[in-house]
Amino acid sequence: MNNEMRSIRFFRRPIFILLAVLLILLVIGGVVVVNGITTGRQTKISPQPTSVPTQNRSASSTPTTQTKTSPLLFGTNLGLFTADDQVVTSVTTRALMQQIHIRIVRIPTRRNLPDALEVQAEQAVKSIGAIPLVVLNGLRDPNALADDTRMIQNSNSVFGDSLVYYEFGNEDDWNGITISRYTQGWNTLVPQFKRLARNGKFIGPVSYQYDHGNLSTFLQGANPRPDAISWHEYTCSYKDPAADCLAHLGGWTAHVSDARAVMQTTLGTTLPIMITEWNYAADQSTQNNGLPIDDGKYNNVSFMTTWTTEALHTLAANRVFASMQYSVTNTALPLIAYDNTLTTQGMAFQTLYQAMIT
Repeated sequence: MNNEMRSIRFFRRPIFILLAVLLILLVIGGVVVVNGITTGRQTKISPQPTSVPTQNRSASSTPTTQTKTSPLLFGTNLGLFTADDQVVTSVTTRALMQQIHIRIVRIPTRRNLPDALEVQAEQAVKSIGAIPLVVLNGLRDPNALADDTRMIQNSNSVFGDSLVYYEFGNEDDWNGITISRYTQGWNTLVPQFKRLARNGKFIGPVSYQYDHGNLSTFLQGANPRPDAISWHEYTCSYKDPAADCLAHLGGWTAHVSDARAVMQTTLGTTLPIMITEWNYAADQSTQNNGLPIDDGKYNNVSFMTTWTTEALHTLAANRVFASMQYSVTNTALPLIAYDNTLTTQGMAFQTLYQAMIT
């Protein structure tokens, strides 16, 4: 090898070394930059809150705490007085229920109706993706064990392992059954029902209105403990001025607050609250002409919009877990009219869901 070649190799060697050092520095710098970018992105991502369970997201339990507005506030009752119930017979009605975002549906059991109709009602609720709340007969039915067992078996066949809420009885206090007797019936029957239900959660005492004494006695004696508590809320008679119906919404806040105090005192914790019937007047009804009593409220767009808005905001502000308007069809104050158009309250439901949930 001649001297010229040696000099060229000698000259190239430090260049190669310098290039190698620069390459190492670039790699180290790139790692630092990438790590910095990744760290920066991670600090900006907030954990997503756990969603309230729907039938599209199976759940094994009812949450005991909540910090956000529950979609299950947007629930309703079925009338289910006859086989001609609109929800059962009309595809359009069921599509409208989805459109206004009904998330939970309370299904009554009526001893004068065949089991096949109850199953059809459950299938209708399942078809819209809503969570079912099945009202068991309770102590007013002398054959409650057999009848409610059959209803739970039917629910198992329709909903499988999906979540089903079961309410033990319905306004038994209004119908002459003392809370002590109700609690005894709960302790006798509900353990048997819990073993039968595939994914059932049981709630009570289903008072026709909030009652401090009822709730206290029930929680002190109920074994098993309910998965949630329930009662019904209305604000006035159809005879009362509209202003009174609005003003009495404040009573709902007082009731929820007292219920939580009762739970904390008797149980040392709080349970989810379900208002399983609500509307402005419990005594508003359909007349022989097919129309509600003309009280100047049910057909007053301003009143119905304002009252419904205030009602749902009150429930949300008090962190109520689930609520069911009374009722979706076939009653004096429906969400969906007989001709499959949305009523004022139905339109308010749709608008409020979009504003409060989505």
